[in-house]
Amino acid sequence: MSKKILKLESERLILKPLSFEELIYITSNMIESIGNSIEFEAISDIVKCATAKKIEKMKNINKDIHKWYTYWLIIDKNNKKGIGFIGFKGVPDKMGYSEVGYSISRNYRKKGLMTEALSLMINWASTFSDCKGIIAKRVLKSNIGSNRVLNNCNFDLIDSVNGENTYLLKF
Repeated sequence: MSKKILKLESERLILKPLSFEELIYITSNMIESIGNSIEFEAISDIVKCATAKKIEKMKNINKDIHKWYTYWLIIDKNNKKGIGFIGFKGVPDKMGYSEVGYSISRNYRKKGLMTEALSLMINWASTFSDCKGIIAKRVLKSNIGSNRVLNNCNFDLIDSVNGENTYLLKF
């Protein structure tokens, strides 16, 4: 796994992988300890819960694969604020797929920013030969924005059950 990538960048965004310590700051309400200021609206209870799960998983993994487990802070280039989070739930599985999850502040929705962030993550993941694609599971059908982001990034809807969609992007 590459150690050289410290951030990913697009026209409007920077994605920075958060360290183990920075994840702890999020769950401990110490976000001011993170190098970037973070939009208050970006840190919901759902984000804190997911971050706590990431911390538990990351306690026993090699730092070389840290970027596959951590959240990447989505930073708005205009104001340098953290506006959301995106990341994988681990290294690619035996089939070569890694599951993605993301969240963005309500104040930054409907601007194409999450599509831009996911595109950066897709490009990053596709550089690893063991990654054959990305999966998005348990996407609520009622979450129109998230479904739109996945469609915009050319994911295929592969399952739709009990009010939830599953999407797959093959490289």
